[in-house]
Amino acid sequence: MQLFQLERKPLTRFADWLFSRTEKMPAYDYRLWRVVSVVLWLVSCVVMGCAVLGMPTGFGAGIDVAVILVLNGLASVLAAYVIAFLLSILYIPVPRFHTGFLLYTAAVTYTVFQVADLGELEAAVVALAVTLAGELLGLGAALLLSRRLPAPAKAAAAALSAALVLTAWLAPSAAVPAWLAQAGITGRAGGDAPAADRADASADANADADTANGIGAPGQLTAADPAAPGPFRYRYYTYGSGHDRHRDAFAQDADFVTSSVDASAYIAKWNRWKQWFWGFDQRALPVNGRVWLPEGEGPFPLVLMVHGNHLMEQFSDGGYGYLGELLASRGIMAISVDENFLNYSVWSGIPKQDMKVRAWMLLKHLQMIREQDRTEGSVLQNKVDMNRIALLGHSRGGQAAAMAADASRWFAKDESLKDLLQEINIQSVVAIAPTDTTVDHTAARLHNTSYLTLQGAMDGDVNNFNGDEQYNRSSYSSGSGSFKSSLYIAEANHSQFNTAWGSMDNSMPDGILLSRKGMLKAQDQQHVAKVYVSAFLEHTLLDNTVYKSMFQDYRHALHWLPKATYVNRYEDGGIQALARYDEDRNKTTMLAGGQASASADPGMKWQEEEALNRDRKSKGTRGVVLEWKSAGSYTVELSERTKLQWHYSGLPGPQSITFSLANLYRNQNGYRSAPDVTIQLMSEKGSKFSIPLSSLMPVPNLRPTTFTRVPWLEQRMKDAKYKESSEPVFQTFRIPLYAFQFHEGTAQVVPIEHIQFQFQNGPGSIMLDDLGLYFDK
Repeated sequence: MQLFQLERKPLTRFADWLFSRTEKMPAYDYRLWRVVSVVLWLVSCVVMGCAVLGMPTGFGAGIDVAVILVLNGLASVLAAYVIAFLLSILYIPVPRFHTGFLLYTAAVTYTVFQVADLGELEAAVVALAVTLAGELLGLGAALLLSRRLPAPAKAAAAALSAALVLTAWLAPSAAVPAWLAQAGITGRAGGDAPAADRADASADANADADTANGIGAPGQLTAADPAAPGPFRYRYYTYGSGHDRHRDAFAQDADFVTSSVDASAYIAKWNRWKQWFWGFDQRALPVNGRVWLPEGEGPFPLVLMVHGNHLMEQFSDGGYGYLGELLASRGIMAISVDENFLNYSVWSGIPKQDMKVRAWMLLKHLQMIREQDRTEGSVLQNKVDMNRIALLGHSRGGQAAAMAADASRWFAKDESLKDLLQEINIQSVVAIAPTDTTVDHTAARLHNTSYLTLQGAMDGDVNNFNGDEQYNRSSYSSGSGSFKSSLYIAEANHSQFNTAWGSMDNSMPDGILLSRKGMLKAQDQQHVAKVYVSAFLEHTLLDNTVYKSMFQDYRHALHWLPKATYVNRYEDGGIQALARYDEDRNKTTMLAGGQASASADPGMKWQEEEALNRDRKSKGTRGVVLEWKSAGSYTVELSERTKLQWHYSGLPGPQSITFSLANLYRNQNGYRSAPDVTIQLMSEKGSKFSIPLSSLMPVPNLRPTTFTRVPWLEQRMKDAKYKESSEPVFQTFRIPLYAFQFHEGTAQVVPIEHIQFQFQNGPGSIMLDDLGLYFDK
């Protein structure tokens, strides 16, 4: 018995010691630190709330946030107790519970942003900044609640605390600490430029559109505003499977019920969470859609609109109602297609072959619509003109639209689509900020299908101009009447083209790191889409050609557009190409036997190269890069064969020359300076006619894009997604021959002997592509 008591004494003393250390845990947590701890807890709640908004469960944002706040409260209190206990038994004289909340907030913030694809060091910096901001706010709150501090001191403390937090948030692009620079996290092109450079770099690329002289000032189109409602009344319908767990519009409220389709030939596995959430798998995908149908006998042309890869639980198909209403009022039936079940979810990922199935689902919708058009008593009976169809897609939907227009490349062996592919006529495709990845080792190649693509330079999701790649793969026969055009909008982002996606191009929490400085308002960005989509479909589906010139030169439509920086590209089947730069790797040879050369000026360089996007990958085309130190020239001599074609074609000769030009030069601060280019034509008789390019049309002078609020995060954020602050964006120039100063006032410049590009006031660098001639027939 005595031995047992002797053995218990050390254990008792240890237990007493632990109990005493437990009692000492809050010894240094004075009132001030308790207030700061509460604020830090609130900061951790905000961080966790942002995180859960980026990973919805489908139960609703309110439930998701409520659950995470409860869990965060329990976890933070537990962490604070554990850390306070450890600090107490180590006799460390600090506010122990406060230290626990501090470390917990930092750890939670680091974990959230590191999982959101920030690098480890970047996530640590963000965690440090957020935790420090919480500490400052907490100290400010504690001082304001203090009974001993006089009112003036409280006001000063509050102002100082607010100023520090606002400075950290609003001016993150200020000087980067030296230790961050040494770690490789430095500012790059796209940060604030010195005042002298900023004045030049911030000049609107379209500033001269209304003041240029002569032929360089195109008249405004006098046609009706394509974004204005048309004369048609319209009705709104929905169709669906009749059994939708989340949207009544496709369930009991559907105006007509559609049969589900089996995609198991393309999708082998379907995630269990997806099946639980939706109530179906890949063998029973629903055919759901929202219809804006013009009133009247019909038949009406049809446009199918499809969204891209947003979060699955945040439905996307309602986001194009602004386009649907407009198009229906102008006599075009519009349908927004539901493909949300193919989208990404944090809990279930994304199906393999989703891109292929997105295109396949568009064809299945067309198949269903054709059946409804032939069904007695259907609201769509005799309403659809299957010979006048357009497809419009956003993001992955933009690629799916092009794939569906070139369906035989992927679906020629699909027996369920055989009859459809022989009957429908897809006349045009609109791709808004599209993706452009290979599917089954191939990509869509449109031929005689009109193509329009829109892209924003501030697109933080699809940050490369991928629509340019599909543009390069689209071709047209002479006399087809089809064309391709692109519009690059420097101040537009990705999400605002869809009214349901908000303004963040990335989901929370990393979406809050994206910059909105200088970005168009959502309604302005959507207005650009209304103007261009409506005019394009008026032309391609309704044969209303009055808007064609705005696709050749955006300045014809500036009076309808919000103030922004625009660049556009255009081509149709009427071009006789002189130089594509894709046919071989010899920079001196041109198409049809022409020859190219450059002057021997000091510092003049020229070389055919791939046009690269922001990821430094090929855009699917080559051009000739021309660099000059002070001055120089580049000359393309036309072949005898080309000139003889004019004599035997019965045509009087070309009416205009055309080419696409991208500005490559950047000064030391990363900003592009407009090149000084003069175009000279020399006739076969030796007469020369010159005109400065700037007198015809502004040369693109795009500013670099800073995607994030903290520029030094860009190189590593999202696995180094934002590699470059800009990419070559081509502007098409189409110059009538009468714009030149002709010899003795006549137009006898043809046959043209050579076309020369003369450069002055260097240094400068451009990429030239798609040089050719247009004939009026």
